[in-house]
Amino acid sequence: KVEGKIMKNIYLKIKYTTYYLFVLMSIRFNKDRKKNSLLSKKFIEWNNLIVLKKMNKIRLHSKEIAILLPHCIQLYTCPHKITSNINNCKECGLCKIGEISRLNKEYGVKVKVATGGTLARMFIKEEKPKLVLAVACERDLVSGIFDAFPMPVYGVFNKIVNGPCINTDVAIETIENILKEFS
Repeated sequence: KVEGKIMKNIYLKIKYTTYYLFVLMSIRFNKDRKKNSLLSKKFIEWNNLIVLKKMNKIRLHSKEIAILLPHCIQLYTCPHKITSNINNCKECGLCKIGEISRLNKEYGVKVKVATGGTLARMFIKEEKPKLVLAVACERDLVSGIFDAFPMPVYGVFNKIVNGPCINTDVAIETIENILKEFS
């Protein structure tokens, strides 16, 4: 029984790694941004299906779920920096941080705003959530999901509104639906 479980985990890791490397190499050597975007989206869809399937087999407490956000979700000109603590948000409504703060209070999930991949990995390592809802751009989301493997990471693309890395947006409904389903 143990050997079967080990073999299944090895098989999943190989399958996951192969698909990830295919996506990564395609993006690296392909100059067509539309194809790269499509590959990234397909990878995230595939990953999210696996995560949903895995998470439907277990019941989570909301404190075992973490939301990981990029700093570009916050309004660039906001004087209340939330990278150290989301509770610094004054919930003015000019960006989605106030709504994320509401989800944090309502569901009791852990929320971290990271300024980069290193901080995101450190947060995951320290908090050890059972499920991560990660919001990021395509490139960062694909590499972050791979870095966190085998931890289940449900990926949500942020919406580029004013160009990359500034004043991005996210569909709060998507995050809230996942929280409702698993907590």
